[in-house]
Amino acid sequence: MDLAQRPPYSTIDFKALAKADSDFKQTWQTCSGKLDFQDPATLQSLSKAILRVDFGIELSLPDGRLCPPVPNRWNYVSWVQGLLDSSSPAYTNKYERERRVIGLDIGTGASGIYAMLCMKSRPNWTMCATDIDKTSFESAAANFAKNNLLSRTKMLQTTSKMLLIPLEILGTQQLDFTLCNPPFFIDSAEMEKSLNGEGKATGPNAICSGSSNEMICPGGDLGFVTRIVEESLVLRGKVKWYSSVLGKLSSAKAIVELLKSHNITNWAVGVLEPGTKTGTKRWIVAWSFGDLRPRHSIARPRGGSFPYDLLPFPTSYNISLSSSFTGSTAEDKLNDQLSALDLTWTWVPATAMGVGEASENVWGRAYRRAYERRKREGQVEMRDTIDRKTQLAFRVTVVQLAGEIVLEWLRGDDQVLWESFCGCAHRWFKQV
Repeated sequence: MDLAQRPPYSTIDFKALAKADSDFKQTWQTCSGKLDFQDPATLQSLSKAILRVDFGIELSLPDGRLCPPVPNRWNYVSWVQGLLDSSSPAYTNKYERERRVIGLDIGTGASGIYAMLCMKSRPNWTMCATDIDKTSFESAAANFAKNNLLSRTKMLQTTSKMLLIPLEILGTQQLDFTLCNPPFFIDSAEMEKSLNGEGKATGPNAICSGSSNEMICPGGDLGFVTRIVEESLVLRGKVKWYSSVLGKLSSAKAIVELLKSHNITNWAVGVLEPGTKTGTKRWIVAWSFGDLRPRHSIARPRGGSFPYDLLPFPTSYNISLSSSFTGSTAEDKLNDQLSALDLTWTWVPATAMGVGEASENVWGRAYRRAYERRKREGQVEMRDTIDRKTQLAFRVTVVQLAGEIVLEWLRGDDQVLWESFCGCAHRWFKQV
């Protein structure tokens, strides 16, 4: 399987894994097919086997450090890849093999797993990796070297007084994204309660082998990610997408509220539900100071698992076609309508898809009348030489089998302008 296109995990076939990995086969046979997820050795055997079989990654871990469950880690990386792919300046909405990307794993841990998964699955990606713990830092470096990834990694051992995103010390002016799996607990008492399953319907799925500095920090996950938000308010567009996992829904909600309080309007929410016995439900929040909008399915999780009022504004709008539109009539009408407007429009008949860029509400009645007048007076070409900034970019796809037109918001800060365009397109296909 092409790792760049590998989907998120929903389950693990332990029997198939045992057949593919001799070390895990011994574990599987010893426990007679009933894995003990409270046993650290079993968890290490499982994680190492998944990484080896599915990603070609060899993992070593020192005693007393967190053994990372792979499904949640990969699902986070996969989500971030979808975030970047769907907010590409090229408007491709897919993996661009030649695109060079640089990310930062904040607190890479002893495994360095996030950075390794990023680089193994995306050959043109490079990573920065930081950690404050000497043992974890050295272990991560050893894992990068063992997997021939050290040359694609900038490593920095930090201190608690340093910035979480130390661009200057890392020697880079800009990042495409950050990843973070922060310490989730405020203190050892909160950690112990959580690991004992207090206040939960069921006990923990698996034992936690993490050290205190991996699991505990002032303010817990909310406090840690709040620091990232505060740093992002200074760095702003120097990082295209900031992101972090959060261990509690309340923390994820608080971070979105914090973003809104600072008038950040471009954010995305993800939910990690791997569906495996070692999986734990987590939330992701990402935000950007840029105007490239991610795919609707990436930014807004399905199933009502996150409060509706804290979700970003929808970036997709569907128009159902009436029975009067048959064959290519919808495509022809769409292309004719958009070609007549004062905007940049590229239509690809083979895919029944087009991309448009507008500098303002050029579909409004007053603007269209003025535009037609300028054309009659021969002033359009002169006006088109003026460099006009794109205020809205969109993709339109005619899906004949589903009998609908799908509009996607690709770029822009103006929610009202996007809504106005959706309303205009809707009216085109209601006037039969």
